[in-house]
Amino acid sequence: MSFDHLIIRDVEGERRIDTGSLPLRVGTGSNCGLRLPGPGGGPVVLIDLLDGAPFVQPVGRDSSMQVNGEPLLASRRLIDTDQLEFFGSRISVSVTDDRLVLEVHLEDSAYVTQPPELADSATEEDETIAPTAFQRASKTQAMVEEPHRSRLKTIAGIGLAILLLVSYLLFSAKSIQFEVNPPDPDSVEIAGGWFRLPLGDRILLRSGEYTVNVRKQGYYDISQAFNVGDEPSMTIELELRRLPGRLSIETLPPVDAIVSVDNRMIGKAPYGPIELQPGEHSVSVQADRYLPFSDIIDMAGLGREEILSVQLVPRWSNVAISSEPAGAAIFSGNTQVGETPATLELLEGTHQISVVRDGFKAWDGTVVARPNIDQTLPLIRLQPANATLQVNSIPRGANITVDGRYRGQSPISLALSPGIDYVIGLSKAGYGSSSRRVRLNAAASDSITVDLSARTGRLTVNVSPASATVYVDGRARGSGSTTLNLSSAPHRIEVKKSGYESWTRTVTPRPGYPQTVVATLRSLQDIERSKIEVTQKTSSGQVMRRIEPGTFMMGASRSEQGRRANEVLVPVTISRPYLIGVREVSNREFAQFRELHDSGSDIHPSMAADTNPVARVTWADAAEYCNWLSAIEGLSPAYEEKFGEWLVIRPLSNGYRLPTEAEWVWAIRYSGSQGAAKFAWGKEMPPKSNSGNFAGRSAMDLVPTILPRYDDGFASTAPTGKFPPSAIGIYDGSGNVAEWVNDFYTVPTPGMKTPIVDPLGPENGRSYVIRGSSWRHASDTELRISFRDYGSAPRSDVGFRIARTLD
Repeated sequence: MSFDHLIIRDVEGERRIDTGSLPLRVGTGSNCGLRLPGPGGGPVVLIDLLDGAPFVQPVGRDSSMQVNGEPLLASRRLIDTDQLEFFGSRISVSVTDDRLVLEVHLEDSAYVTQPPELADSATEEDETIAPTAFQRASKTQAMVEEPHRSRLKTIAGIGLAILLLVSYLLFSAKSIQFEVNPPDPDSVEIAGGWFRLPLGDRILLRSGEYTVNVRKQGYYDISQAFNVGDEPSMTIELELRRLPGRLSIETLPPVDAIVSVDNRMIGKAPYGPIELQPGEHSVSVQADRYLPFSDIIDMAGLGREEILSVQLVPRWSNVAISSEPAGAAIFSGNTQVGETPATLELLEGTHQISVVRDGFKAWDGTVVARPNIDQTLPLIRLQPANATLQVNSIPRGANITVDGRYRGQSPISLALSPGIDYVIGLSKAGYGSSSRRVRLNAAASDSITVDLSARTGRLTVNVSPASATVYVDGRARGSGSTTLNLSSAPHRIEVKKSGYESWTRTVTPRPGYPQTVVATLRSLQDIERSKIEVTQKTSSGQVMRRIEPGTFMMGASRSEQGRRANEVLVPVTISRPYLIGVREVSNREFAQFRELHDSGSDIHPSMAADTNPVARVTWADAAEYCNWLSAIEGLSPAYEEKFGEWLVIRPLSNGYRLPTEAEWVWAIRYSGSQGAAKFAWGKEMPPKSNSGNFAGRSAMDLVPTILPRYDDGFASTAPTGKFPPSAIGIYDGSGNVAEWVNDFYTVPTPGMKTPIVDPLGPENGRSYVIRGSSWRHASDTELRISFRDYGSAPRSDVGFRIARTLD
């Protein structure tokens, strides 16, 4: 049994109500969809659908509603021929396979005035009206009146009536004052009633129900209902909420910089605009070779766009170094950084600088670099050296230092001053270090040769597959797992096998500390398989994620809190890879197909934003969009129109389409793992901060139920991809908008053990499956990823994402 709408027949005629607008309130109040005669503020009942079947539910404990002559004390299912009675009014229920009809009868209502009844003895003669004889004007006698008396009486009567009416209205009206914060709204409009009299900052209203609408530039509109009762005066406080602001961040100079807002990295500068709620936000910018920037900004909001220009401060100092004679090598530590004269960029800190030229004594000094402060060292006058020392080592290529200052690699000739004790240091990776103390006489020339002993460490290489060969520095050293004693210098370790990709690492053995490395080779076949692109783009730039086949379980266990009866456990196998959109289709993308579509700007302006997901589309709208996109790329259509209805072409073509329910579950709920997630953020309520776009505090003016401890900053939909993606890079699987999928709705048969391969759902039906939660959802049931909904009419919180079968 499935209904698209219900029909109400009453004295006003016949009207239809979409099932998406249920529940229907029935009662005597002005807020009831089906209003019956009776005492104002009387009891209310709700008529709704549960799993496709109609039911009626009382609100409160009043038992004035009767069903088939018995008081309605709890929810009960409605069946054909049921009679609802309410203060004498009767509602006849008619239930068929495709529609629900409510026919209202007011004949017996105690609150409807009946026409007068004629006495039984009345006859046609009794009601005969006698004609009046015609008289000529000349024979009639004019009536003489006293005009001045009649006019005065009339004026006095009218004045008295007006005075009485005004007095009545004034004495019966109540004084209402609206306190709007911030003050001076652009407009304050009151709907309801017919009498209102402004008096200064107050307004006189009669008792009844009203709605006040307040608008102010830069703030969300307020529409608040209020009731004027018996109190002589009342003050209504209205708090306007500022609209979000938009912030763009740029750097001076324009360099690659990482921007973070509220301790969350958002991208590279220049970045924006990003929508931020009014109030304080932390902004930080980090760039190589620049000091980090961090500040607190106060966003005014009000829909304004602001630009934050960050002046980055260099972390280096420009240090000018010159020598006499010029052409001397400049060393910073063990690295040659220039040749005199030169200007060096030295990062903040202390640097050991040496200036060296053959035939001259080396100059050693310390330079303290301060960020963005340039400095020039005094001219360095190098003194001629009249003593030289030739330093050799075994093996060659040892690093040579003089009194701890780097001078180069052996063999090297050092220019030294006579009569001074020097410590000559020698070191080489994998060998021991050594030092020599020397003192030269004037005009002396001497040499030293130092033999550095090798230092070894143990290295074990475990390989897979076991038949692979181990190479050290290009020479084969064994097959399979191998243990080696190597000098404590960097060595290139390679593991090779035909048909496999080689494994390479550089390892430095440490004497006394055995090391083990594991080399697992990948077959070339696996490598070729991994080269398949994980993502592809459509012609309009939409990114789609490749999903590999798998076997999994759809539905939820009976023990899961919030589970609905339609979430039956069903084993499923998807046998071939497919593509699914990483984002929901946006308004901008849908507008390329249907330019004038409006996703709900009357509900909230941001719902029509270009980057927000499209909503208020039917399943057929989504199918037509997919066919349009397929035609652009020359792909086969996935849907065909028959007798005015769009249907899936079976077997599935290579064109764009909606994901099947099984594909949606495999990509969104499992996200590349073997375990099914309960919520997008974990296993427990409430949602963690920044988990997605749900019905949080920002949506309290638009939805009936919210998550009181959660605020995502969006009153309605958010830009697609605004919140962190799943483990495989898919955005908004939970929250933002719920999504149409390819299948007709049905409740699976419980107890299946054998996996269903590539299920497509029923071949026909009246409703389609809707998966995922939306910006309007706040309950445990709806926020679970296993939640299944269905429908056929467009909704402000339902959109779609695209999919495609791979060839």
